[in-house]
Amino acid sequence: MNTVLFKGMLIGSLLLLVVSCKIGPPVTADYDTSYNYQSLKSYSWVIPKDKTKVSTLNNRRHINAIETILNRKGFNKAESEGKADFLLKTHTIMDKKTDVSSYYRVWGYHPFAFRHPLHWPHHTTTVAREYEVGTLVLDIVDPVKKEVIWRGSVSRKLGVYKNRTPEERDTIALKNAQFMLESFPPGRKLSD
Repeated sequence: MNTVLFKGMLIGSLLLLVVSCKIGPPVTADYDTSYNYQSLKSYSWVIPKDKTKVSTLNNRRHINAIETILNRKGFNKAESEGKADFLLKTHTIMDKKTDVSSYYRVWGYHPFAFRHPLHWPHHTTTVAREYEVGTLVLDIVDPVKKEVIWRGSVSRKLGVYKNRTPEERDTIALKNAQFMLESFPPGRKLSD
């Protein structure tokens, strides 16, 4: 094999590996541009009105991950909702998506494929797959005005936790929280 070709393939593979490691789940963020985020130091969770609602393992996993990232960014958890500079509230949204893929097959193998211009023998197979996507939305709320000042979300195909240990699930939740909170607070980036 040509040494130049081998080096080119190796460099291309390494670049693809580096780029794929940096790609995360789809994340969105929106915020109030007139708000003073520099004054924020402590947070608390909005206390749900329905006290009988049961928190699932995944809910607690996401809450712990969000708190871990906020603590790494220098924010502290307040003792109560009244003593916090900002409040946190999460929502989950489930959505169905469809992925459509088409596969084309020709007779023969290149360069011996049948290439008559009038009779290009090929077969097309189209496959449609329906899957569910879960989106975790985090609202950061001003405690005085009771208005959302920042909203972030992260989406993943459902089943990301399937066949995973609790430790692996914690790691996935932590990465999702890290991606989601990367742009919070606006105007200030801290390394985690």
